[in-house]
Order: sequence, then structure tokens, then C-alpha cells
Amino acid sequence: MRRGQIFISYRRDDAAGYARALYGRLVQHFPTERVFMDVDAIEPGLPFDEAIQRALDQCEVLLVVIGKRWLEAAAGKTPRINDPEDFVRLEIAAALARNIRVIPLLLDGARMPSEADLPEPLHALARRNALEVSNSRFQADTDRLLATIRKALGESDEVVHQNGSEKRRRLRYGVMAGLALVVIAAVAYLYDVFKTPEAPKPGTRSETAGVAVQDLRPAINGAWEAEVTYDWPNANFIEKFDFQGEGDDVYGTASFLGKRRSILEGRIEKDQLRFITRTRELLGGESQNPREVVHRYRGKFLGGEIKFVMQTEGGYSEHVPIEFTAQRRPAPSVQPAN
Repeated sequence: MRRGQIFISYRRDDAAGYARALYGRLVQHFPTERVFMDVDAIEPGLPFDEAIQRALDQCEVLLVVIGKRWLEAAAGKTPRINDPEDFVRLEIAAALARNIRVIPLLLDGARMPSEADLPEPLHALARRNALEVSNSRFQADTDRLLATIRKALGESDEVVHQNGSEKRRRLRYGVMAGLALVVIAAVAYLYDVFKTPEAPKPGTRSETAGVAVQDLRPAINGAWEAEVTYDWPNANFIEKFDFQGEGDDVYGTASFLGKRRSILEGRIEKDQLRFITRTRELLGGESQNPREVVHRYRGKFLGGEIKFVMQTEGGYSEHVPIEFTAQRRPAPSVQPAN
């Protein structure tokens, strides 16, 4: 059994966007194989219910993502949570029965369900302490969630991406530290040999030092669009990007072939922007064996533009990198009142 599995339980019509953003944050701090989200973790051709049950048997933390429509009922029907075959109900009931850590996540002011709202197998959920997650505090709220998950798994805050052995990780850090000392010594020598440039005045920054994250962040958040020509005939699209986040984290949406996709693994490093999106490719219109496709975006922020290179990996066909330039979308004009 894999150590410390994390399972994301959510309703697609209630919290799909948030679930995708949470997944993106989790895989930045835990190996991908330890985080289960149905869309990304179930291989094509596997029975849906069996794959979920295997993941539930292995998980140690269940995140119950609760939006304002989580308890909503279809027209003329009782709430879905009362259906014994409801997948969300089955997921939570299995986790409660195993007495593992179950963490309700309340999105943007959603209320915590009471025992009266829940079927008997889920009554214990109403007594679990919840965390609130909002769009305006997403970074801080998910930082708190990450600390809670690490504590539940018995892992320290320093444990991230244990994809290799601890010995290799320490060796790599040792080599990096040694190289840093060499660089520092070289800089100190050059400082003595050459004239020291005048220090920048307070409130300014060196133009050769790159764009700092705090300078870049206000300029990157918001709506952008680009005219993109893909590497097959007559494939011209206006793609739209909606960037959000704070610090060096980026999330939001990026369209591919005109359809919005959730941004994953989004990061800002100086004047560089990196993220991926995922889609699935069908062969000749057949829907039986779709293959996952990963689109990797690398952007360089230059004034009011972002110069992108996008590489597509996976699927049934090979693609060359494509380049395009995104510009900020103008705000919609407001008609004066008569």
C-alpha cells in the first residue's frame, strides 16, 4: 500500500474548479501518485467504481470539498446525498468507517452540513472540524490545509516531493550549497577588483536583476488572450487565460481549442511563468481509449505581453512546440446610464 494517500471527494457541478485548484496545490507538495482525484487518477478503461474503492482503501486523508450546491437536490427529487448509490456518500462513508482523517473544506461561505442534513452513515461528518477556503485567501487557506495534512500523516513541514531517496536529496542540496559558496567567493573577488556600481535609490530596483515576484504579480493577475496557430491545418483559435494567485503560485484557467482548462502546477520565477493543463485525445472519433495529453506552457513577461512557448506531450500524435503572444484582455466597456 502506498504511504499517505490523499483523496479529494467533490461534486463536479458544485466544486470542480476548486477541486482542480486544490489538486494543483497538493501535487506541488506531495508526489502525484499520492493524490487521488477521479479525473486524473483513473486510467482509461478501468472500472470507475473499482478504481475509487481501491483509492479509498489506501488513503489516509479524505478531503470533502463542500460548495454551496453540495446538498442541492435535482428538481422533484431528494438531495443526492440521501441516495445510497451516490458516489460522494459512498466515499465519505467508507472513510468514516475506517476512522481516517476526514477534513471538510467549506468553499466561499458554504455552510457545514448538520446531522439533520445527512443520512445516518454520514452523521459523524457533521462533527468533523472544517476548514474554510475562499478565492480571496486561497494561498493562505491552502497553506493551512497543507500543514494539517502533514500533521495527520506524521510528516514534517520540510517533507516535499519524496520522489527520490532522502540520501540523494541531501547530496543534491550539499552540491548546491558547495556551488553557492564558490559563486559567493567569485563575486567577492570581482567586487574588490572592479568598481562597485552605485546602489539603487530607495524604492527602485535594478533593471538587470529580473522582475521580482511582488512586481510581477499585480501585472499578471487577470484576463489575457492570444491568437494561437496550432501545428495542424486550419487550427487558429483565440485562446483565453485567467490568471489568479499570490506570491509565486498561479492558478486559474487556460483555454485549449477554445475550451477552458484548469491551470495546474502554476509558478512564477522572476519574469518566467510556467504551468500545465491536461486534456484527452481520441483516435479517429473513437471514445473507448482516450489518451491523456499534457500541455506545458512557458511564458516570459515582457511589459504588457507574455511570450509563450507551449509543448504538447502524450496522446496519439506528436506535436512541435508552438509560440504565441498573449495580451491583456480589455475590460468590457460600461455604457453610460441614460
